[in-house]
Amino acid sequence: MAKNADVKRQKILEAARRRFAHFGMAKTTMAEIAQDLSFSKALLYYYFPDKNRLYAAVLEYTVDEMVTETENRITKSNSIEEAFTAFLEARLEAIKENYSIFEYTYSLRNEFPPDLEEACTSIIDKDIEQVQNILSRGIEKGEIVVDDLPVTSKIFMISILGMRIGVVKEFNNIFIPPTKEEFDYILALQKKLATIFIRGLRP
Repeated sequence: MAKNADVKRQKILEAARRRFAHFGMAKTTMAEIAQDLSFSKALLYYYFPDKNRLYAAVLEYTVDEMVTETENRITKSNSIEEAFTAFLEARLEAIKENYSIFEYTYSLRNEFPPDLEEACTSIIDKDIEQVQNILSRGIEKGEIVVDDLPVTSKIFMISILGMRIGVVKEFNNIFIPPTKEEFDYILALQKKLATIFIRGLRP
């Protein structure tokens, strides 16, 4: 029974992600998602009581896939520079591919529903954990020296996240989510920052 429930939940997440990715959060209804799946609305609401909770689950589901892909790329890297490049590229590629899903979180600014706020906090924690894993690999290989691994990982993530704010402010679009082209610019800046950051940790 539990396995069947898990299958249904995943089907709902995949169908909702297709809708959110194509039409956006605002233009998608729970009824449309239920119709896509040939489910009753009651069944859909059994798994997700409202659209905000469903959106938060879709966001986490998408990020979990991004984390898995990023880990695969990091594992194949031969140096800390390659690992950071893999992390940054995989992360930005996933955001661009699921632009309409991530775009909604930017548009909310500080008005986050509790479920979505919890999901976004979890996403940042996963990012920091991946950065910490990269730094740990660099330490083991003798490429870098880090005094406080958790704090150093957090500093790096805060720095690269701040670049999005800097870029949209530079283009006078502080209340508008970055365009796909701006994401390319952000990636270039983040790679440059990673290079500077790594140099500062060399023994």
